[in-house]
Amino acid sequence: MDRETLIQAIRGLVTTDPRIEVAWLGGADATGRVDSRSDLDLMLAVGRGHLESALETFEEGLDRVVGIRHRHRFIEPHWTGFDQAIYLCRDLSDDLAVDLTWVPTDTPPERRLVETDRHGESVVLVDHLGWFDRPTRSDVDRHAAGIDRRLARIHGLHPFFVSIVRKAIARGRGLEALDGYRTRMLVPLCDLMRIEHDPARFDFAFRYVDRDLPDDDRALLESLAFVPGPEELPGRLDECRLEIERRLARLTVGRRVPAPGAADAAKPSDRR
Repeated sequence: MDRETLIQAIRGLVTTDPRIEVAWLGGADATGRVDSRSDLDLMLAVGRGHLESALETFEEGLDRVVGIRHRHRFIEPHWTGFDQAIYLCRDLSDDLAVDLTWVPTDTPPERRLVETDRHGESVVLVDHLGWFDRPTRSDVDRHAAGIDRRLARIHGLHPFFVSIVRKAIARGRGLEALDGYRTRMLVPLCDLMRIEHDPARFDFAFRYVDRDLPDDDRALLESLAFVPGPEELPGRLDECRLEIERRLARLTVGRRVPAPGAADAAKPSDRR
């Protein structure tokens, strides 16, 4: 079975269950980036009282038409706040997993993961509620407020994060330093690059950076990320720190976010 046949089999399952009121494909299908290694990001909207029974019926149908050889149901909600399960099917590549998210039908429009500027043009399988009668875009004010909060967080925590990574390096805790460098330095830098060049997806971290960032920024991020060994980490940390501070200074102009270094302007700089 190929990918298109799998989609048609799933379309048959969701169109015959009246509890599934909206069904669509996101991810690579919505962004036009399907390749031989793309999975299926399947979204199903179901009333809260029918979530578990509809999921059970869907799984039985999926097992019947394609065979489930491995399944994982997330105990905690997905980062979106929705329930999620992932399936691997018999005789299909592991790449062609079915990544299923259940969206309650009373979810407000701005939280349905259908904003075209963030998630692309969804491939609609079923729409009994008219969710896709017209395109949905992000709420401009709400989105701008989210960017302001992210900038404020990066600005406020940046000096502490630099200190934490330096401390781990000084103590000879290589893995701790490397993890801190990635999560506390590279992720904020990627966020700042996105805010500047792809604000609609400012919170997507490293996902899709190959298409969302200019080549020079992507190349810079890669050069900072792939640290050859422990001895190179201090230099990469300093370079990453400077990039964050330069971009913060540029991005906070005109925003209600204090400029980097404003609170400690009287203190000597720690730049090297």
